[in-house]
Amino acid sequence: MKKLIVSLVVVILSAIIFLGWGLDSFFNEYQHKKNTDEFSPYRQIINSLANTLEETGNLAQFVSAWQQQNQQQLTLTPISEFPLPISLRDSFSQGHPLVLESTELITVNKLLQTQQQVLTLSIPQQGKQQDNLALQIILTTIFYLGVLLCAFIWLGPLIKRLQLLRNTAKRFGEGDFSARINISNSSYIIDIENEFNFMAEQINTLIKDNKLLSNAVSHDLRTPLARLRFGIEALGETNNPKNKEKYVRHLSRDIQEMENLVAVLLNYASLEQKMIKVKRMPLNLNALIKSAVCNLTSSDACSVAMDIAKLAKENIIIDGDENYLAMLINNLLSNAQQYAAKHVRITTQQTCNSVSMCIEDDGPGISKEMREHVFKPFTRGESDTIQQGYGMGLAIVVRVAAWHGGKVSISQSEVLGGAKFTVVFNRASH
Repeated sequence: MKKLIVSLVVVILSAIIFLGWGLDSFFNEYQHKKNTDEFSPYRQIINSLANTLEETGNLAQFVSAWQQQNQQQLTLTPISEFPLPISLRDSFSQGHPLVLESTELITVNKLLQTQQQVLTLSIPQQGKQQDNLALQIILTTIFYLGVLLCAFIWLGPLIKRLQLLRNTAKRFGEGDFSARINISNSSYIIDIENEFNFMAEQINTLIKDNKLLSNAVSHDLRTPLARLRFGIEALGETNNPKNKEKYVRHLSRDIQEMENLVAVLLNYASLEQKMIKVKRMPLNLNALIKSAVCNLTSSDACSVAMDIAKLAKENIIIDGDENYLAMLINNLLSNAQQYAAKHVRITTQQTCNSVSMCIEDDGPGISKEMREHVFKPFTRGESDTIQQGYGMGLAIVVRVAAWHGGKVSISQSEVLGGAKFTVVFNRASH
């Protein structure tokens, strides 16, 4: 919106200033040329009249006849009654016509040398004022039309982008969730377009996640529900106390499995809702990794060695939320520990602009075909038939990384031969 407002102000002010200045300069130049040339015919007339009257003796009779036949007044004034400034007196005395202008009249004066009288021809200003008024109306009309033209030129691209936004929103509302606006850097509403694309991407992601969750829930709940139904039927048909106790334990186990699944769903949903509540602060990535490794290896059931010797020696500082980044690291380490045979290797490094963290294991790895799918909710690896869990860990990793401007990728470990997860963050700005 800032770009829109600034561009509008610039266009309107530029149109007003340059059009106003240009038209004003044209009017002044026109007036100057007109004032310079328009009195030339009057001087010729007064010179002709003066030459005629110099040769006749009856001046009063000529003036009276002129008044009867012409609208312009012609008068005679003794030179003694016609005061002039010294600056004009010499030129006038030499016989040059003198033009005087007022708001109502234009008077052209000529000295009759032999008569020592001043011949004055008076011309009304009405015609000139009407000409100026017409010109002013024309120029004013041109000014406002010019401002409107500049506004329409400015509005053209804006209307085009708004129509594009409307059409894209209509397509999206009709179910085409891949509809996006092609961003143009020259667009006045680039901020709105970016926000629309971001909103559309979020809605599309939520819809996809909802479909995946629905499919996964229906699939994962079907098995414990079937066992519950079978267990309840079996419990109702037996009178053996030992069998009843066994069936009750099985029912309790199935109910616990369903509760765990619901808890996982609620946890993932809460992550979606808290997307905008990430509290960023400078954090030491190496310290977070060491803390997570310590928590995992402190368990007696841990049989996988975790090598952190390859962590960068210097402190690696990133901006992020400590709780969510700890969740990301824990999920990656738990995933590597689950699939590793004996060994997990963690490395970190930083460049001028980025920070990377790599977690590798010596497990079976992930095929290229499955690498994109394992990041989806309720998607497990190819050997998950013998593994526990709901396939939510990596989906949470990708989501938390995205909140921090990071990217997660999967490759094959060159050192251990198993899967290699790499997370790249932007380096802290301070």
